[in-house]
Amino acid sequence: MSKAAFDYRARLVAAKRSNSRRVYTLFLLFVLCTLFYYLGELVDFAGWEALRWDIFYGVHDIHRLFFLVPIIYAGYFFGVRAAIIIALVALGICLFRALFISPFPDPLLRMVLFIIIAGTIGYLTGRESERRQSLEALLGSQSNTMLGILERMVDGVLITGPDYRIRYMNPSMIRDFGEGIGSHCHQHLHNLDSPCRQICKLPDVINGEIVKWEYTFPDGRIYEIVASPYADSDGVVCQLATFRNIT
Repeated sequence: MSKAAFDYRARLVAAKRSNSRRVYTLFLLFVLCTLFYYLGELVDFAGWEALRWDIFYGVHDIHRLFFLVPIIYAGYFFGVRAAIIIALVALGICLFRALFISPFPDPLLRMVLFIIIAGTIGYLTGRESERRQSLEALLGSQSNTMLGILERMVDGVLITGPDYRIRYMNPSMIRDFGEGIGSHCHQHLHNLDSPCRQICKLPDVINGEIVKWEYTFPDGRIYEIVASPYADSDGVVCQLATFRNIT
């Protein structure tokens, strides 16, 4: 498995484990927004004279803006449905004040307009998030399919990054040359301290060429090597080379 593909799978597992933390975070954000929205009433109820600030008793249009945070958060991490649900819950929270508490003109109209705008923003955020997640799932599926094919190949397969580090070796390659993922290819394959231009075709391949050549290793084995550009799952252009033993 290439390092990039391994990192992708690790991120996927980590994302699943973090869902519960995101739910708690969303809940906490919503509770904080609600407390801030009704903080003036809480101050009066508790008699906290030191907190009797004018900002808590004015028109609550600014206070409602804080509900954008959990709505956008829900859309980004949980999609369109979550954003709409949070917007509707915010509507219920704000509705009580608009109907029974607010002494200012047209509180219901201003509140409804805000919820419509906030819900639209959450909807657009959720749509973009779902599209991104679909693309990531598609790329992951394609990567897994390709890795499955490479794992079953009789020829050796080597994926090398532009930094000359080995990102992937299939079982055939490991059988013939040993495990070397993370090592520099010139060190692992040729026992050289630096790349050799006479041997290495990586710069040409990275620039878009498909190269085929034969190479005789010091132990007498002769390999036919075909190298072509390959975009790894992290978007980095690498060299994908197949090694066929023609000794």
